[in-house]
Amino acid sequence: MSDHCEEQEMEAEALAAIFDTSFSILSETQPFEWSVKLLPVDCDGDDDAQNHVGILLKANIPLDYPEVSLPQLHVEIIKGLTEEHRVELEEMAITEASNN
Repeated sequence: MSDHCEEQEMEAEALAAIFDTSFSILSETQPFEWSVKLLPVDCDGDDDAQNHVGILLKANIPLDYPEVSLPQLHVEIIKGLTEEHRVELEEMAITEASNN
């Protein structure tokens, strides 16, 4: 277990509070893996009601995050987007992560 484990667990708790059921912990042991389902409109569980696009943002959390390394981010298309959109969104997410 890394020195950063407690800090990473607290970050997961904060993300769960912010994103509620859209946030998932895919791996509960280090290295952690988290995902966030992102849709333009919150439809109370009926994702097809108003959303024509959607993505799943996955984050692999390195053992030395946040002090040394950034999460490895990957975007998966849920619906309505092309591979070019996916690549553009993934590049934007990685850029934002490195800026913060």
